[in-house]
Amino acid sequence: MSRETPVDDEYTAYRVAALPRDEGESQLTQLFERGYQRWMVDGEQQTEKLLVDIERFTTGAFTPSTREEAAERPYVDDPGVLAVLTTLGAVCIMDHPKLEDTPPRHLALLGDLRELYVNNIGSLVREYEDWSLHQEIAETLYAKAPGEDGVHPGRVCTDITTNPEFGEGYYLEIPLVAASRKCLARTDGDEGEQGEIQAHVADNNLYVPVSDFMAKYREYAKDAFGRLLAVQEETLTAEQRSWLTANESAISERIDRFFQAGQTHRVWENWSRQKRDLLTIINAVTAADDNVAELGETQTASDLYKAVDAYDPDRTWERQVCESISSARSLGAVLSRNRDHASVTVENARLNRYTLTDYSDGAQPLHINKLEDLFELPCMAAMNERLQEKKPVRKDLFNLVRMAWWLPQYRDASMAEFISDVKDLFSRWPWYEDEVTEYQIRYELDNDIGGEIPLPMNCTNDDMQRYCIGRDQCPYSIYGSLPFPDQMYEQIDDHGEYPTQ
Repeated sequence: MSRETPVDDEYTAYRVAALPRDEGESQLTQLFERGYQRWMVDGEQQTEKLLVDIERFTTGAFTPSTREEAAERPYVDDPGVLAVLTTLGAVCIMDHPKLEDTPPRHLALLGDLRELYVNNIGSLVREYEDWSLHQEIAETLYAKAPGEDGVHPGRVCTDITTNPEFGEGYYLEIPLVAASRKCLARTDGDEGEQGEIQAHVADNNLYVPVSDFMAKYREYAKDAFGRLLAVQEETLTAEQRSWLTANESAISERIDRFFQAGQTHRVWENWSRQKRDLLTIINAVTAADDNVAELGETQTASDLYKAVDAYDPDRTWERQVCESISSARSLGAVLSRNRDHASVTVENARLNRYTLTDYSDGAQPLHINKLEDLFELPCMAAMNERLQEKKPVRKDLFNLVRMAWWLPQYRDASMAEFISDVKDLFSRWPWYEDEVTEYQIRYELDNDIGGEIPLPMNCTNDDMQRYCIGRDQCPYSIYGSLPFPDQMYEQIDDHGEYPTQ
């Protein structure tokens, strides 16, 4: 009698993918085999197609909106395919030349990939029509701990049912004799207080809402991701691993782009206690109301501490930093330790007055109070000199308009106000003609790319290389120094490329 395996049985595949920490290596290897079948045609594996899908899945994980959407509906429709894409994408990240010496727990990009996996497997489980899968998972999630009144010999979850007396939705039926402290499902309580118990008792059973099941399952899946990855690394031969990392390009290019833009905090997690503390303070100030604290303004440590105290971050390490900063004095000490960082200006340490700007590694931030400040960038200064002598080429005009349009002071400005300011900027050049220039500006603004606002050119753009003085000579980077909003960087992530003209 043949035994059902993840390769040929959907339910088994779901069970193994949902509970990888509780399965043997052979079962997980068979789950990968099932996934690889997606790229088999007439008995031959379509490796190029597999590679493209790995790149798309992994770079998609770097986009917050993709990860969030996967929690609503599956991003990948098969548990075996999900296991393959997730683990091979993780291998590509870990083997990037700049990251290969970094412990995996410090890789924020690996955390992004894990989050996409957790949200995706959670959605697959939620939408799976056979409730017996939920029952099997509940056996693991709600089982008594070894030292908790002994192990219950029977089933932990005997049914999944509804009961109008408990309210809407499904409930896990758990016999009281099998119930553990894990079954005490609670609502989110106020700070320092426990929420109300959501579980109900009836007929010698405890009824736990499925919403609690899903929350606990996501926590389980975070740990289970490591098990999947470990088995994949055991399964891959050295030749297969080398081929994969040598032939993928999109993932490496995206990682390189984070470095070029000075966004190393998107690559590494907990990479340095000092940088981690500073980034958390800056993120707290960014999230605070302007009447509490604001980037670019000189403020006291007490003002900045109010922002940190009110900050409610999602990342665990940020929460830990907030907890470690217990007063304005300790916050001032953190900023004083970071006084040499480009994002910190200590106006007067004795009086505890500081100015913070957007966080950036390696690229000096540039404040743009008026458009002429753009010419502090050496490349833009070179462009300015050229335009004093010659009429502009189209790409110079495009870049100036787009660079200005993405500045924060114009995000809520009218088009008339923006055009007026740009015309003032352009009037410095001898070829300026009022009507012609206004037409040129409007032309650039009216052109979009697939409905998206085009982005300014970055340092790596070939057209910018004409004005570049050399990356090793320049203290700035266009994407790392200018105060562009997160929306712009999210658009980069959404497209997977720079949508410039």
